[in-house]
Formats: sequence, structure tokens, C-alpha cells
Amino acid sequence: MPTSTHRSITTIACILRAGDTLPQAALQQALRLAAANGAHLSVTIATQHLTTPYSPLWMTLPSSLVAEVNAQTKAKATEAGEAAKDAARIAGVIADIHIQADNGGEATEVAVRAARASDLIVVDQPDAVMDVKATIFEEALFRSGRPVLVATPKRAPGAEINKATLAWDGTSHAARAAADLLSLFPSLKHIDIVSVMGDKDMSSTLPGADMARHLSRKGVHTNIVELPVSDGPVAALLDRFATRSGADILAMGGYGHSRLRQFVIGGVTSSIIQQAGTNLLMSY
Repeated sequence: MPTSTHRSITTIACILRAGDTLPQAALQQALRLAAANGAHLSVTIATQHLTTPYSPLWMTLPSSLVAEVNAQTKAKATEAGEAAKDAARIAGVIADIHIQADNGGEATEVAVRAARASDLIVVDQPDAVMDVKATIFEEALFRSGRPVLVATPKRAPGAEINKATLAWDGTSHAARAAADLLSLFPSLKHIDIVSVMGDKDMSSTLPGADMARHLSRKGVHTNIVELPVSDGPVAALLDRFATRSGADILAMGGYGHSRLRQFVIGGVTSSIIQQAGTNLLMSY
């Protein structure tokens, strides 16, 4: 029998948004994982690029102001890019850095297209639903075809992924999250399969026990956990369990409801990507 020599992670894409400061959680986590796996790191830094609004009056003044703002933004992005290069060199990671001017979301679209040729996309944790980082996350999750790791600034980056919490509701998205966990992190030794009971009707979905048997055949120790929805919001329950159990990562499928409904009434995905105290692996 021939033996497989392929590595689980060979390319990591990291998509960042440069503002007054460059968030560090995603970059640091991507560097740690790239160093641990001997992977290539591709970093895209998206910067805002303003266009001059049309006005027949005072045309010179707005143009000069816009040019000044764009110059300052470009300078900050260039500085952030140099800092990222230095960090990669110190970590011993081969990395390419791309600075992409963002005109109407174009930068994110370009970065996401390029990220399809990667094993994992790492992004920063959004601060709010309408945060630009939330847009980057959604574009990466829905349009890349790759799993997305949301790096939290609440926890130091890690390289070894030995223990995971899998949010389980029996859906195809949850099954994809389980598969991505195993594919990306062969070092996994234990997975807690956590279902929040009473949040939705799961009578016609795959039971967590069936997934546990599947994972055990792959040599992963599993534990089935059921949490009552009466104990609090689903996102908070999952995050609290992952933190208290010492999980290195929390994995779940993205968006059980339509995106419109998520925006109007909120939802588990929208809440947890902002709140998670553990790095979050999202699959779709």
C-alpha cells in the first residue's frame, strides 16, 4: 500500500483590514500555524481608498482632502506590511504580503478569490455586525469555499490543536466543520460534541452519537455533551463551554438561517463571531 506524504496545511491565507492600527490576532495566529506546519503564508492587507465626490463647486478642496486621506492610509498600510514581513521573518515563515486598495469592497473580493488556493483563511474577530471585519469574514466564509478561522484577541495564539469543541446540530454545515477539523488538525486527540437542546428541532437530523462513532473510528476520543437552552443564549453557552473545557478551538457550521434573517434578528453565528473567547473555526 502506498503511504500518503501530503501535509494537512501547506498554504494559509490571512486577510486583514488596515485602519489607524492593524489588528494583530489574525496575523499572529496565522504565523503560529504556518510555522508549526511549515506552511506558506499569504497576507492581504485591505486599505480604504476614497473617491472624490462629484460637485461642480469647490472641486479642488474635496480632491485635495481625499488625496491626503488616501496618501495617509497607503502609508499606514505600507508600514503594516513591513511589520508583517518582519514578523514572518522572525517566525521563520515564508510569506508574501499584498496591499490592496479597497474601493467598494473590491479588496476583499480579490483577497477571497486568491484565498481559494489555500487550506485555511484566518481573519480577525469583528467588533459588530456592520464592522468591516465582519464583511471580510462573511465574504471569506460564503465565497471562498474554504474554512475560516476567526482569531480572537482574548487568547494568545496557539500552534498545537489537541482539543476541540464541535457545535453540533446535525446539519450538513456542522458535518463540514467536523471534516475540516480532522483534515486541518491531525494532532487532534479529543473532541467534545456539544448540542444545545431546545433551541431547534433536531429530531430529523443526525444525532451527535452517530458523529461520535464516526470520529472514534478515526482515532479521536469524543465526548457527547447536551446543554439546555434554558441556561442562556446559544452563542454564550457554546463559548462558555469551549473556554471552561480548555478547548484549543471551537468549530461550527455557519449560518443556520438565511443571511437576511441573521441581520434582522441576529443569530448564533453573528453573536459568536463577536463574543468568542476561543479561536473559532467556521465552515459552510
